[in-house]
Amino acid sequence: MDNELPSLTSLIEAHGKQTLLDMVRQMPRSKLLPHLFQIRGQPFSLKDYPQCESFYPKQYPRDMVWMCGRQVGKSVSLSRSEVYDMVTVPYLQVLYVAPLQSQAQRYSQLYLHEAISTCGPAGVLQAKEEPLSTSGNFHAPIIRAVGHQTFSNGSGIQLTYAKTSADRARGITADRLDFDEIQDQQVDHLAIISESITQSERPQRRFTGTAKTTDNIIEHLWDGSSKGEWVMPCGCGHWNIPNRDGGILDMITAAGPVCCRCRRPLQVRRGEWVHEHPDRCAETIGHHIPQIIVPAIVYNPSKWALFIDKITKLPPTLIYTELLGISSDEGVRLITQQDIDNVSVLGTHAALTKTLNKYSYIVVGVDWGIAEITSFTVATVVGITNNGKLEVLYAKRYVGLDISVILSDIEAIAYKYKASFISADFGVGYTNNMLLQRRTGKVVQIQYVRQNKFLSYKELQGVPRWTVDRNTALTLLFWNIRNGSILFPNKEESATYTSDLLSPYEHLTERESGITRKTFLRNPSRPDDFAHALCFAMLVLYRLAGHNALNLVPEGMADTKNEFMPEDNIDIASVLSSQQGI
Repeated sequence: MDNELPSLTSLIEAHGKQTLLDMVRQMPRSKLLPHLFQIRGQPFSLKDYPQCESFYPKQYPRDMVWMCGRQVGKSVSLSRSEVYDMVTVPYLQVLYVAPLQSQAQRYSQLYLHEAISTCGPAGVLQAKEEPLSTSGNFHAPIIRAVGHQTFSNGSGIQLTYAKTSADRARGITADRLDFDEIQDQQVDHLAIISESITQSERPQRRFTGTAKTTDNIIEHLWDGSSKGEWVMPCGCGHWNIPNRDGGILDMITAAGPVCCRCRRPLQVRRGEWVHEHPDRCAETIGHHIPQIIVPAIVYNPSKWALFIDKITKLPPTLIYTELLGISSDEGVRLITQQDIDNVSVLGTHAALTKTLNKYSYIVVGVDWGIAEITSFTVATVVGITNNGKLEVLYAKRYVGLDISVILSDIEAIAYKYKASFISADFGVGYTNNMLLQRRTGKVVQIQYVRQNKFLSYKELQGVPRWTVDRNTALTLLFWNIRNGSILFPNKEESATYTSDLLSPYEHLTERESGITRKTFLRNPSRPDDFAHALCFAMLVLYRLAGHNALNLVPEGMADTKNEFMPEDNIDIASVLSSQQGI
């Protein structure tokens, strides 16, 4: 370590007979960090990351939320705080949860490993020496693995991932849950994984992540927190709050952050946490950390120049989310609530059942739900008029029903509305589709894929199905809503399911080749099942009516070629007849 810092040995000698554990407990945490940890061979200090002192509170509330920009020291401080607490609190069990396996492994290898390997007390506790505790002579088995680290004082940390399933966390007992990159995790899984701490006498949850859309899970957590901001005073008497309402963009200049009122340079290190809801701090404390309040960025000329370069080149959405840690919907969705309201002009569900003869074809679209909180099975009835308009006649969301009840109900809906076909998703709904096909003989299976052609017909193990390019299909759906080609019942009756249309949002990623790839992601805190049920019905109706659907998409909006595959000119009825024996 730096020669200006005394070694751990000299610190212990200076304190006489006081044990290392007692010393750790008594010294202020931020002062002790350089003696405990290193980063890239140097003592670990929060001098240039004062906002990250919030990771080392004297007392932990039940929940803690950090909504951050990128590269603000979040992962480094999270890992050090985990190791700090494990070496000072015997029997503390931590469960770290990332969205993806690769993220959990990277966190373990790049952050947690360095925190443990450079921490003297951690090394002692993993060397099976006498525990640094006066409570007994307990020796726990020592584990040193990427996904699991334990110490001889009974403390340990396990790492898992849960983007698609919470099952990996089932059966794990913990005292603390550290959800990282929470913005990309499913709200359904939050309650399931939180069961891991129900038996703890000191249950704690910490949520860290980068801002995304305004209805993302991290925004919901932030809204329920104390909403702490790093408020910076100016000599003119104005306190600068680095958020939208406080005029954060007005604080940014090429020379550094300035006061919104008088334009004087701000001293970032003079800031302090001020909470909009101080009464919530004991239960759910929140901290917002944008890049412009981090001294390591502000006072490093090359880093600040890079920050300004990004400000001038990135789209507004990425500026707010990636750099400033502020949720934003700008440029993310293809439709808005106003777009939906503009086409919610049909009558009531009951009135629409009396005009079925006006439609050339009627199809029931079905999306099979896979979760319990924000993903449900949805069936929707859609008709196409002689002029090519699609009209949603009815929709139903199934909650907590046995699959046999759902199948019977969908069959009854198809009969009531005289549906020509039932269009359902192929993937997780394969078995349900086969059961529904035996009941009705009307099922058309559609599978989302990524392909160069928009729509193609294939067989999988003898089972007829269509594959459709997912991005283009959803682009077509949202464009048709925007231009008034899809209509809904009046808002009073349709709002409960049309709200699903605001869940999918565009996500752009740039490859090393420089090519930008677009995908649609689902807001983890909001279901999107109606959007897909409607999309499946739309595709079959366009096929029945003989539309070349891609001609309806403005040039440049679609990812696929504006043509059908030659082998796709297949009569739906003849395909269905081949399914009868399945």
